[in-house]
Amino acid sequence: MKKAGLSLLAICLFTGLLISCKQNANVKHAPKDNVIIAIIPKVDNEIFDQVKESAIKAGKELGITITWEAPTSNDGKKQVELIENLIQYKVDGILISCNDAELLKEPIDRAIKAGIKVGTFDSDCPKSNRIFYVGTDNKEAGTICAQTMLNLLAKNKKQNNKIIILSSGPNAENMKERLNGFRSVINQNSIDDILFAFEMNDYGKDLLTLSLKKPKKIDGVQMLWGLPVLKGVDSIPALSRFMNKGGVSVFFDVSKPLLKYIKDHPNCATMKQDFHSMGYDGVTNMYNAIMDKSYQMQILYKVQVIDQRNAEEELSKL
Repeated sequence: MKKAGLSLLAICLFTGLLISCKQNANVKHAPKDNVIIAIIPKVDNEIFDQVKESAIKAGKELGITITWEAPTSNDGKKQVELIENLIQYKVDGILISCNDAELLKEPIDRAIKAGIKVGTFDSDCPKSNRIFYVGTDNKEAGTICAQTMLNLLAKNKKQNNKIIILSSGPNAENMKERLNGFRSVINQNSIDDILFAFEMNDYGKDLLTLSLKKPKKIDGVQMLWGLPVLKGVDSIPALSRFMNKGGVSVFFDVSKPLLKYIKDHPNCATMKQDFHSMGYDGVTNMYNAIMDKSYQMQILYKVQVIDQRNAEEELSKL
């Protein structure tokens, strides 16, 4: 193995960044000692921090080691490298949110062939031999986005119904499923453009800004990937102006700045995912699989629609 390909796991062993989650002496230990589960998010950002937090909690309760293996970029090849390194280090389980389902199929299958349990969270790799998926029911989430968009357009008396869609990328399974769900409800002629940001926050903001500045009538913005507005809608001036002129937007995911904005604006909504359950249930389910206990092949969560009616209540929970 090339020196440049050393896993973050190896580095953690020397720097103390490995998260040790050992039980106290009063709790029974698992029959298998030193269970290690590696978690690979798409990227390291504030959304996945919720997964990390709950995964660590589950690890502490189970008395196992959780290591957080975040790729250094959004390139799917970085996730491939991480899997290959984790195979060499013989971890017990890998839980991954896949940037590119096609690219990651073979590495996941190699890990399983090597005796490592592999499950997916947030973004699946259904054609691989992964043993389970835990996360949002993304196709249903797409249909709920579309229904919410149609309701807001009607409520705000929009007639043209031309919509821009922002997605993180064309190869992530969660984005494909959300888009398919959205398209199953929305008239195809209403979709003016689909923008792919490839998990790059600033690039996504730039794409949306350029699209909204074009000399055409747009009534709605659908964000199937919500990171660009988590710092607030005002962080994208073009979007803020679009909203102030009566445009309609449906966002994805939650943050304090975004919920504060939604509380004061009747022409928008967002979708809340259960990232804490993804991390906690993902680790627990993986542990059961490693220990040859019963585990679930699929754990799905429904998104919650947050609009002006319930934004303040949800804000109080953050």
